[in-house]
Amino acid sequence: MSSSSTGTSEYTDRTTRCPNCGNEVGRDALFCPSCGQNISRRSHRKLRFILMDVQDDRRFRHLASAAVIAVVIVAVIAVLLAMGTPWSDDAGEGNIGPSDDAIIISDTDYIELGGCFDDGDMSASLDGGRLVIRLSDSASSGFDGFTWILRDEFLNRTQTITKTAPDLTWVSPYIGVYTVTVSCTSSETGESSVYTGTIEYRGDVRTQYSFSFEGESYTVYVDVPYAEYRHYSSDDAAYASDRTGRTAESGCRFITTEGAVGVLAQRLTSEYLDADPSASVTDQRFADYILCFVQSCMVSGSDTFYNSTSTYWAFPSETLYTGAGDSGDLSVLAASLLRACGYDAGIAVIHNHAFMTLTVDGFAEPEAPYGYHVLVVRTGNVSTALTDVSGGRVPLGCVGEGYGYSNGRFTYYGQDASADSGVALP
Repeated sequence: MSSSSTGTSEYTDRTTRCPNCGNEVGRDALFCPSCGQNISRRSHRKLRFILMDVQDDRRFRHLASAAVIAVVIVAVIAVLLAMGTPWSDDAGEGNIGPSDDAIIISDTDYIELGGCFDDGDMSASLDGGRLVIRLSDSASSGFDGFTWILRDEFLNRTQTITKTAPDLTWVSPYIGVYTVTVSCTSSETGESSVYTGTIEYRGDVRTQYSFSFEGESYTVYVDVPYAEYRHYSSDDAAYASDRTGRTAESGCRFITTEGAVGVLAQRLTSEYLDADPSASVTDQRFADYILCFVQSCMVSGSDTFYNSTSTYWAFPSETLYTGAGDSGDLSVLAASLLRACGYDAGIAVIHNHAFMTLTVDGFAEPEAPYGYHVLVVRTGNVSTALTDVSGGRVPLGCVGEGYGYSNGRFTYYGQDASADSGVALP
Protein backbone atom coordinates (compact mmCIF):
# COMPACT_ATOMS: atom_id res chain seq x y z
CA MET A 1 0.00 0.00 0.00
CA SER A 2 1.13 3.55 -0.59
CA SER A 3 1.80 6.18 2.04
CA SER A 4 0.41 9.71 2.19
CA SER A 5 1.70 13.07 3.29
CA THR A 6 2.19 13.83 6.97
CA GLY A 7 -0.56 15.71 8.74
CA THR A 8 -0.58 17.79 11.92
CA SER A 9 1.02 15.86 14.78
CA GLU A 10 0.10 15.80 18.47
CA TYR A 11 3.09 13.62 19.23
CA THR A 12 5.67 15.10 21.58
CA ASP A 13 8.92 13.40 22.44
CA ARG A 14 10.52 15.77 24.93
CA THR A 15 10.24 13.45 27.94
CA THR A 16 9.53 9.87 28.91
CA ARG A 17 9.44 7.91 32.17
CA CYS A 18 12.19 5.81 33.64
CA PRO A 19 11.04 2.16 33.79
CA ASN A 20 12.90 1.72 37.09
CA CYS A 21 11.93 4.72 39.26
CA GLY A 22 9.12 6.31 37.21
CA ASN A 23 10.63 9.81 37.12
CA GLU A 24 10.47 11.86 33.94
CA VAL A 25 13.66 12.00 31.88
CA GLY A 26 14.63 13.53 28.56
CA ARG A 27 13.74 11.43 25.51
CA ASP A 28 17.36 11.45 24.33
CA ALA A 29 18.83 10.49 27.72
CA LEU A 30 20.85 7.29 27.89
CA PHE A 31 20.60 7.04 31.69
CA CYS A 32 18.02 8.20 34.24
CA PRO A 33 19.46 11.16 36.22
CA SER A 34 17.53 10.04 39.33
CA CYS A 35 18.45 6.35 39.64
CA GLY A 36 21.07 5.79 36.93
CA GLN A 37 18.97 3.20 35.06
CA ASN A 38 20.12 2.58 31.46
CA ILE A 39 17.07 3.55 29.40
CA SER A 40 18.61 3.82 25.95
CA ARG A 41 17.20 0.49 24.68
CA ARG A 42 13.78 0.95 26.21
CA SER A 43 12.95 4.29 24.63
CA HIS A 44 11.15 4.81 21.34
CA ARG A 45 13.24 3.24 18.58
CA LYS A 46 14.20 6.32 16.64
CA LEU A 47 17.83 5.25 16.39
CA ARG A 48 18.43 1.52 16.36
CA PHE A 49 22.21 1.55 16.20
CA ILE A 50 25.24 3.61 17.08
CA LEU A 51 28.53 3.00 15.33
CA MET A 52 31.83 3.87 16.94
CA ASP A 53 35.17 4.58 15.32
CA VAL A 54 37.39 3.41 18.17
CA GLN A 55 40.58 4.14 16.25
CA ASP A 56 39.80 7.83 15.82
CA ASP A 57 39.17 8.86 19.43
CA ARG A 58 35.72 7.23 19.33
CA ARG A 59 34.27 10.15 17.42
CA PHE A 60 31.49 9.63 14.92
CA ARG A 61 32.46 10.04 11.33
CA HIS A 62 29.83 9.91 8.61
CA LEU A 63 32.06 10.97 5.74
CA ALA A 64 32.04 8.76 2.69
CA SER A 65 32.38 9.87 -0.88
CA ALA A 66 29.33 9.69 -3.13
CA ALA A 67 31.22 7.44 -5.50
CA VAL A 68 32.09 4.90 -2.79
CA ILE A 69 28.51 4.86 -1.45
CA ALA A 70 27.13 4.36 -4.96
CA VAL A 71 29.45 1.40 -5.49
CA VAL A 72 28.42 -0.08 -2.14
CA ILE A 73 24.70 0.36 -2.82
CA VAL A 74 24.98 -1.38 -6.17
CA ALA A 75 26.96 -4.18 -4.54
CA VAL A 76 24.43 -4.55 -1.72
CA ILE A 77 21.53 -4.80 -4.16
CA ALA A 78 23.36 -7.43 -6.16
CA VAL A 79 24.20 -9.46 -3.07
CA LEU A 80 20.68 -9.25 -1.64
CA LEU A 81 19.15 -10.31 -4.92
CA ALA A 82 21.43 -13.31 -4.93
CA MET A 83 20.81 -14.14 -1.27
CA GLY A 84 17.11 -13.32 -1.07
CA THR A 85 15.61 -11.18 1.68
CA PRO A 86 17.99 -11.58 4.64
CA TRP A 87 15.34 -12.54 7.16
CA SER A 88 13.44 -14.93 4.85
CA ASP A 89 15.74 -17.90 5.48
CA ASP A 90 14.36 -20.33 8.04
CA ALA A 91 11.27 -18.14 8.37
CA GLY A 92 8.98 -20.91 9.54
CA GLU A 93 8.02 -21.63 13.12
CA GLY A 94 10.58 -24.44 13.53
CA ASN A 95 14.22 -24.05 14.51
CA ILE A 96 13.57 -20.96 16.64
CA GLY A 97 16.52 -21.71 18.93
CA PRO A 98 20.08 -20.51 18.23
CA SER A 99 22.40 -22.40 15.91
CA ASP A 100 25.74 -23.78 17.06
CA ASP A 101 27.47 -20.70 15.63
CA ALA A 102 25.12 -18.11 17.17
CA ILE A 103 26.36 -15.39 19.49
CA ILE A 104 24.45 -15.85 22.75
CA ILE A 105 23.29 -12.64 24.41
CA SER A 106 20.99 -13.98 27.14
CA ASP A 107 18.55 -16.79 27.85
CA THR A 108 16.19 -15.32 25.24
CA ASP A 109 18.39 -13.24 22.92
CA TYR A 110 21.00 -14.32 20.40
CA ILE A 111 22.59 -13.21 17.13
CA GLU A 112 22.71 -15.23 13.91
CA LEU A 113 25.22 -14.27 11.22
CA GLY A 114 25.14 -14.91 7.48
CA GLY A 115 26.65 -13.88 4.16
CA CYS A 116 30.35 -13.11 4.41
CA PHE A 117 30.32 -14.18 8.05
CA ASP A 118 29.70 -17.72 6.81
CA ASP A 119 32.51 -17.41 4.26
CA GLY A 120 35.04 -16.37 6.89
CA ASP A 121 35.67 -12.96 5.32
CA MET A 122 33.90 -11.34 8.29
CA SER A 123 33.71 -12.24 11.96
CA ALA A 124 31.82 -10.81 14.95
CA SER A 125 32.15 -11.06 18.72
CA LEU A 126 30.81 -9.37 21.84
CA ASP A 127 33.08 -7.08 23.83
CA GLY A 128 31.49 -5.57 26.93
CA GLY A 129 28.02 -5.51 25.37
CA ARG A 130 29.31 -4.08 22.09
CA LEU A 131 29.33 -6.07 18.87
CA VAL A 132 32.74 -5.85 17.20
CA ILE A 133 32.74 -6.75 13.49
CA ARG A 134 36.04 -7.49 11.77
CA LEU A 135 37.30 -8.24 8.30
CA SER A 136 39.68 -11.16 8.03
CA ASP A 137 43.36 -10.50 7.37
CA SER A 138 43.09 -11.93 3.87
CA ALA A 139 40.03 -9.79 3.02
CA SER A 140 41.53 -6.55 4.34
CA SER A 141 45.06 -7.06 3.06
CA GLY A 142 46.27 -4.26 0.79
CA PHE A 143 43.52 -1.79 1.74
CA ASP A 144 43.79 1.31 3.93
CA GLY A 145 40.26 2.72 3.71
CA PHE A 146 37.09 1.02 4.97
CA THR A 147 33.59 2.46 4.57
CA TRP A 148 31.14 0.55 6.74
CA ILE A 149 27.40 0.71 6.12
CA LEU A 150 24.96 -0.76 8.63
CA ARG A 151 21.38 -0.98 7.38
CA ASP A 152 18.35 -1.61 9.61
CA GLU A 153 16.07 -3.75 7.44
CA PHE A 154 13.07 -3.35 9.75
CA LEU A 155 13.06 0.45 9.67
CA ASN A 156 14.85 0.97 6.34
CA ARG A 157 17.52 3.14 7.93
CA THR A 158 21.22 3.27 7.18
CA GLN A 159 24.25 4.61 9.00
CA THR A 160 27.72 5.01 7.50
CA ILE A 161 31.13 5.34 9.10
CA THR A 162 34.56 5.57 7.44
CA LYS A 163 37.82 4.55 9.07
CA THR A 164 41.29 3.24 8.31
CA ALA A 165 41.01 -0.02 10.28
CA PRO A 166 39.13 -3.16 9.14
CA ASP A 167 36.80 -3.35 12.15
CA LEU A 168 33.56 -1.77 13.30
CA THR A 169 32.23 -1.36 16.85
CA TRP A 170 28.46 -1.35 17.20
CA VAL A 171 27.41 0.13 20.53
CA SER A 172 24.34 -1.46 22.16
CA PRO A 173 23.12 -3.70 19.31
CA TYR A 174 19.34 -3.99 19.24
CA ILE A 175 16.90 -6.70 18.21
CA GLY A 176 16.27 -6.62 14.47
CA VAL A 177 17.61 -7.61 11.08
CA TYR A 178 20.60 -5.78 9.63
CA THR A 179 22.82 -5.81 6.56
CA VAL A 180 26.44 -4.82 7.16
CA THR A 181 28.56 -3.86 4.16
CA VAL A 182 32.17 -2.72 4.02
CA SER A 183 33.78 -1.15 0.99
CA CYS A 184 37.58 -1.53 1.05
CA THR A 185 39.76 0.85 -0.94
CA SER A 186 43.48 1.32 -1.48
CA SER A 187 44.79 4.87 -1.74
CA GLU A 188 47.96 3.54 -3.34
CA THR A 189 46.63 1.27 -6.08
CA GLY A 190 43.02 2.46 -6.39
CA GLU A 191 41.77 -1.11 -6.04
CA SER A 192 38.53 -1.80 -4.17
CA SER A 193 36.49 -4.68 -2.83
CA VAL A 194 33.10 -5.04 -1.16
CA TYR A 195 31.95 -7.55 1.48
CA THR A 196 28.39 -7.98 2.77
CA GLY A 197 27.06 -9.93 5.72
CA THR A 198 23.74 -10.27 7.54
CA ILE A 199 23.04 -9.92 11.24
CA GLU A 200 19.81 -11.16 12.83
CA TYR A 201 19.48 -10.17 16.46
CA ARG A 202 16.66 -12.41 17.65
CA GLY A 203 14.88 -12.09 20.96
CA ASP A 204 11.83 -10.90 22.84
CA VAL A 205 11.05 -7.25 22.16
CA ARG A 206 10.09 -4.83 24.91
CA THR A 207 9.69 -1.23 23.85
CA GLN A 208 8.49 1.79 25.78
CA TYR A 209 6.44 4.34 23.83
CA SER A 210 5.36 7.79 24.96
CA PHE A 211 2.81 9.93 23.17
CA SER A 212 0.50 12.88 23.77
CA PHE A 213 -3.26 12.93 23.32
CA GLU A 214 -5.27 16.12 23.87
CA GLY A 215 -2.57 17.62 26.04
CA GLU A 216 -2.09 14.57 28.27
CA SER A 217 1.05 12.44 28.14
CA TYR A 218 0.82 8.65 28.12
CA THR A 219 3.46 5.92 28.33
CA VAL A 220 2.95 2.25 27.49
CA TYR A 221 5.12 -0.84 27.08
CA VAL A 222 4.84 -3.13 24.08
CA ASP A 223 5.99 -6.73 24.57
CA VAL A 224 6.28 -9.17 21.67
CA PRO A 225 7.92 -12.58 22.26
CA TYR A 226 10.15 -13.67 19.42
CA ALA A 227 8.23 -16.96 19.14
CA GLU A 228 5.02 -15.00 18.56
CA TYR A 229 6.64 -12.84 15.91
CA ARG A 230 7.95 -15.92 14.12
CA HIS A 231 4.54 -17.57 14.32
CA TYR A 232 2.80 -14.66 12.63
CA SER A 233 5.54 -13.91 10.11
CA SER A 234 5.78 -17.52 8.91
CA ASP A 235 4.74 -18.44 5.38
CA ASP A 236 1.38 -19.93 6.33
CA ALA A 237 -0.23 -21.29 3.17
CA ALA A 238 -3.67 -20.29 4.48
CA TYR A 239 -2.69 -16.59 4.23
CA ALA A 240 -0.37 -16.75 1.22
CA SER A 241 -2.78 -15.29 -1.33
CA ASP A 242 -4.00 -12.56 1.03
CA ARG A 243 -0.50 -11.42 2.00
CA THR A 244 -0.17 -9.65 -1.33
CA GLY A 245 -3.86 -9.04 -1.99
CA ARG A 246 -4.87 -5.48 -2.79
CA THR A 247 -8.38 -5.56 -1.35
CA ALA A 248 -9.84 -4.68 2.04
CA GLU A 249 -11.05 -8.27 2.33
CA SER A 250 -7.45 -9.47 2.16
CA GLY A 251 -6.38 -6.99 4.83
CA CYS A 252 -9.19 -7.99 7.18
CA ARG A 253 -7.81 -11.51 7.41
CA PHE A 254 -4.85 -10.13 9.36
CA ILE A 255 -6.91 -8.43 12.04
CA THR A 256 -6.61 -10.31 15.32
CA THR A 257 -7.04 -9.55 19.03
CA GLU A 258 -4.78 -12.37 20.23
CA GLY A 259 -1.28 -12.22 21.65
CA ALA A 260 0.68 -9.00 22.05
CA VAL A 261 -2.01 -6.77 20.55
CA GLY A 262 -4.57 -7.94 23.12
CA VAL A 263 -2.16 -7.24 25.98
CA LEU A 264 -1.35 -3.84 24.52
CA ALA A 265 -5.05 -2.95 24.30
CA GLN A 266 -5.37 -3.66 28.03
CA ARG A 267 -2.32 -1.55 28.85
CA LEU A 268 -3.55 1.36 26.75
CA THR A 269 -6.91 1.16 28.53
CA SER A 270 -5.25 1.14 31.96
CA GLU A 271 -3.05 4.11 31.07
CA TYR A 272 -6.10 6.02 29.82
CA LEU A 273 -8.05 5.36 33.02
CA ASP A 274 -5.06 6.23 35.20
CA ALA A 275 -5.21 9.72 33.72
CA ASP A 276 -8.98 9.96 34.24
CA PRO A 277 -10.69 7.12 36.19
CA SER A 278 -14.14 8.44 35.25
CA ALA A 279 -13.46 8.44 31.50
CA SER A 280 -15.49 6.26 29.16
CA VAL A 281 -13.70 3.50 27.28
CA THR A 282 -16.52 2.95 24.81
CA ASP A 283 -16.96 6.39 23.25
CA GLN A 284 -15.45 8.15 20.22
CA ARG A 285 -12.79 9.93 22.29
CA PHE A 286 -11.31 6.67 23.56
CA ALA A 287 -11.26 5.26 20.03
CA ASP A 288 -9.39 8.37 18.90
CA TYR A 289 -6.91 7.85 21.76
CA ILE A 290 -6.18 4.30 20.58
CA LEU A 291 -5.73 5.61 17.05
CA CYS A 292 -3.38 8.31 18.33
CA PHE A 293 -1.05 5.68 19.79
CA VAL A 294 -0.62 3.95 16.41
CA GLN A 295 -0.23 7.19 14.47
CA SER A 296 2.27 8.65 16.96
CA CYS A 297 4.43 5.67 17.87
CA MET A 298 4.72 3.45 14.80
CA VAL A 299 7.09 4.31 11.93
CA SER A 300 5.32 4.64 8.59
CA GLY A 301 6.85 3.63 5.28
CA SER A 302 6.13 1.52 2.22
CA ASP A 303 6.14 -2.22 1.60
CA THR A 304 8.59 -1.65 -1.22
CA PHE A 305 11.19 -0.61 1.34
CA TYR A 306 10.23 -2.96 4.17
CA ASN A 307 9.31 -6.14 2.31
CA SER A 308 10.60 -5.69 -1.27
CA THR A 309 7.08 -6.04 -2.63
CA SER A 310 4.32 -3.58 -3.48
CA THR A 311 1.85 -5.13 -1.02
CA TYR A 312 2.41 -7.16 2.13
CA TRP A 313 -0.25 -7.36 4.85
CA ALA A 314 1.33 -7.86 8.28
CA PHE A 315 -0.25 -9.22 11.44
CA PRO A 316 -0.25 -6.82 14.42
CA SER A 317 2.49 -8.81 16.17
CA GLU A 318 4.76 -8.32 13.16
CA THR A 319 4.18 -4.56 13.14
CA LEU A 320 4.66 -4.24 16.90
CA TYR A 321 7.86 -6.30 16.73
CA THR A 322 9.45 -4.23 13.98
CA GLY A 323 7.88 -0.93 15.05
CA ALA A 324 7.10 -0.05 11.43
CA GLY A 325 4.60 -0.66 8.64
CA ASP A 326 2.81 0.82 5.67
CA SER A 327 -0.76 2.10 5.49
CA GLY A 328 -2.14 -1.45 5.41
CA ASP A 329 -0.09 -2.73 8.35
CA LEU A 330 -0.85 0.29 10.55
CA SER A 331 -4.55 0.11 9.65
CA VAL A 332 -4.64 -3.58 10.62
CA LEU A 333 -2.89 -2.77 13.91
CA ALA A 334 -5.30 0.07 14.71
CA ALA A 335 -8.34 -2.04 13.79
CA SER A 336 -7.05 -4.94 15.91
CA LEU A 337 -6.52 -2.72 18.95
CA LEU A 338 -9.97 -1.18 18.56
CA ARG A 339 -11.65 -4.57 18.17
CA ALA A 340 -9.82 -5.76 21.28
CA CYS A 341 -11.41 -2.77 23.04
CA GLY A 342 -14.90 -3.69 21.81
CA TYR A 343 -15.25 -1.49 18.72
CA ASP A 344 -16.50 -2.51 15.29
CA ALA A 345 -13.39 -1.74 13.25
CA GLY A 346 -12.29 -2.87 9.82
CA ILE A 347 -10.27 -1.99 6.73
CA ALA A 348 -10.89 0.18 3.69
CA VAL A 349 -8.81 0.38 0.52
CA ILE A 350 -9.05 3.33 -1.85
CA HIS A 351 -6.79 3.35 -4.88
CA ASN A 352 -4.18 1.06 -3.27
CA HIS A 353 -4.05 3.02 -0.01
CA ALA A 354 -5.39 1.43 3.18
CA PHE A 355 -7.47 3.06 5.91
CA MET A 356 -8.85 1.96 9.23
CA THR A 357 -12.64 2.03 9.43
CA LEU A 358 -14.80 2.41 12.53
CA THR A 359 -18.55 1.93 12.65
CA VAL A 360 -20.03 4.31 15.22
CA ASP A 361 -23.38 5.72 16.25
CA GLY A 362 -23.73 9.49 16.28
CA PHE A 363 -20.27 10.23 14.90
CA ALA A 364 -19.10 13.74 15.82
CA GLU A 365 -17.10 15.14 12.94
CA PRO A 366 -13.74 16.59 14.06
CA GLU A 367 -11.94 19.58 12.63
CA ALA A 368 -9.75 18.23 9.84
CA PRO A 369 -6.11 19.38 9.62
CA TYR A 370 -4.87 21.13 6.50
CA GLY A 371 -4.79 18.76 3.53
CA TYR A 372 -7.38 16.42 5.05
CA HIS A 373 -11.14 16.17 5.16
CA VAL A 374 -13.68 14.05 7.04
CA LEU A 375 -14.86 10.95 5.18
CA VAL A 376 -17.84 9.10 6.61
CA VAL A 377 -19.85 6.55 4.64
CA ARG A 378 -23.44 6.46 5.84
CA THR A 379 -25.76 3.54 5.13
CA GLY A 380 -29.11 4.05 6.78
CA ASN A 381 -28.44 4.77 10.46
CA VAL A 382 -24.93 3.32 10.32
CA SER A 383 -21.92 5.61 9.96
CA THR A 384 -18.53 4.22 8.97
CA ALA A 385 -15.65 6.64 9.49
CA LEU A 386 -12.45 6.14 7.49
CA THR A 387 -9.13 7.26 8.94
CA ASP A 388 -5.65 7.53 7.47
CA VAL A 389 -3.40 5.87 10.06
CA SER A 390 -0.08 6.25 8.25
CA GLY A 391 0.23 9.98 7.57
CA GLY A 392 0.91 11.27 11.07
CA ARG A 393 -1.51 12.37 13.74
CA VAL A 394 -4.97 13.16 12.36
CA PRO A 395 -8.30 12.80 14.19
CA LEU A 396 -10.64 9.87 13.74
CA GLY A 397 -12.52 10.14 10.44
CA CYS A 398 -9.90 12.18 8.54
CA VAL A 399 -8.37 11.19 5.20
CA GLY A 400 -6.33 13.00 2.56
CA GLU A 401 -8.28 15.37 0.34
CA GLY A 402 -7.68 13.19 -2.71
CA TYR A 403 -9.80 10.34 -1.32
CA GLY A 404 -13.60 10.57 -1.36
CA TYR A 405 -16.95 8.84 -1.64
CA SER A 406 -19.69 9.86 -4.07
CA ASN A 407 -22.83 8.19 -5.44
CA GLY A 408 -22.05 4.92 -3.72
CA ARG A 409 -18.49 4.69 -5.07
CA PHE A 410 -15.07 5.60 -3.72
CA THR A 411 -13.21 8.27 -5.65
CA TYR A 412 -9.62 9.34 -6.08
CA TYR A 413 -9.21 13.02 -6.95
CA GLY A 414 -12.77 13.10 -8.20
CA GLN A 415 -12.54 10.05 -10.44
CA ASP A 416 -13.78 6.54 -9.73
CA ALA A 417 -11.12 4.76 -7.68
CA SER A 418 -9.61 1.46 -8.76
CA ALA A 419 -11.82 -1.61 -8.86
CA ASP A 420 -10.10 -3.01 -5.75
CA SER A 421 -11.41 -0.16 -3.61
CA GLY A 422 -13.92 -0.97 -0.87
CA VAL A 423 -14.63 -1.54 2.83
CA ALA A 424 -14.51 -4.85 4.71
CA LEU A 425 -15.07 -6.00 8.29
CA PRO A 426 -13.72 -9.23 9.82
